[in-house]
Amino acid sequence: MTVDHSVSAGFIGPAPRADFFDLGHWPVVFVRFPELHEEDRVNGVLEGLASLLAQEKPFVAVWIPASHDHDDEPHEDEKTSNIWIKNHREALNTYCKGYVYVTTDAELGALLTKRIDTISGRLFNFPMEVVADRDTALVSARRMLDQA
Repeated sequence: MTVDHSVSAGFIGPAPRADFFDLGHWPVVFVRFPELHEEDRVNGVLEGLASLLAQEKPFVAVWIPASHDHDDEPHEDEKTSNIWIKNHREALNTYCKGYVYVTTDAELGALLTKRIDTISGRLFNFPMEVVADRDTALVSARRMLDQA
């Protein structure tokens, strides 16, 4: 029997797609932004986020950026994501206790920090930060959960 280490024993119900979501540190969830060419990528991420919210428990999402810029997202994908966020904003603000973005690219880190400054407090009421590696992200995410 094969054990799926990407799903934590504390997670109940259908797990999100393992190619996008790593639940091994639940309630800290590592989420990989899919590349533009990946099949069903937007629905895969949005359905996965919905399954996190369905837990009705606090969690922190650690985001691993794709190689493309957010501004390169196709219009229809961006529209779908924005509608989903609008419809799930209250639940996100209730159960999500933080976003941590992981990148070693200083330019991308600065861009993400600028975007965080733009939406922080307006769209989401949880902390967001940018860090350089997964270990630091895990520490930051656990701190966000502890402070929630």
